[in-house]
Amino acid sequence: MVFTELKLELCFHGKKLRGVTCKFFRSTSGFVPETSLSIASEILVIYLLAGFSMVAAGLVMDHVQHWTVFKTITEIFILVPALLGLKGNLEMTLASRLSTAANTGQMDDTHEKWKMATCNLALIQVQATVVGLLAAIAAVLLGAVSKGYMELNQAAVLCASSVITAFIAALSLGLVMILVIIGARKFGINPDNVATPIAASLGDLITISLLAGISDTLFKYIGMSMRAA
Repeated sequence: MVFTELKLELCFHGKKLRGVTCKFFRSTSGFVPETSLSIASEILVIYLLAGFSMVAAGLVMDHVQHWTVFKTITEIFILVPALLGLKGNLEMTLASRLSTAANTGQMDDTHEKWKMATCNLALIQVQATVVGLLAAIAAVLLGAVSKGYMELNQAAVLCASSVITAFIAALSLGLVMILVIIGARKFGINPDNVATPIAASLGDLITISLLAGISDTLFKYIGMSMRAA
């Protein structure tokens, strides 16, 4: 893809035209030239929103830590940083991969664009499922070592919550990343400046919220099943 930019500046004194300046730029690499001001203007609002989202994730964690499921299955506190870190790597990788593809023109063709989007989305779903299971297993083992015993019901809740959370969060954030990158490319914004901070901020908030809600639901279901038995 060849990028061509033409700037025409007209200088008026009153109502009379006093000068014309024409600047022509052509790039065979397809990259749009960026200045420090343009980069700052693109990332300023996004980084502020990312900061607020990180604070919101902390507030959510501070609230849900007092729920019964968190007090009973303390391994969730071991799971949270591992799951956030591992799944965050997947989101950053997806955002970087699609941003690079958009900047190099690989997503200009409609067919190729959606083919790349669906393939990457399918890949990250598999990776997120594996990561969620591995993080849960690690949390269960570490909890068993510290406690000296393992409760199978609680381990099942932890593993199921982690896998379901990772799957749903990866799907929702993957769709958001695809829409953000396509929209940024359409409006002439460098996706590298906006996609990564959005993925980082929304990832923690969505993951913590989903993990708390799903684990609490499964914990209550198991509690009702044990009382019924």
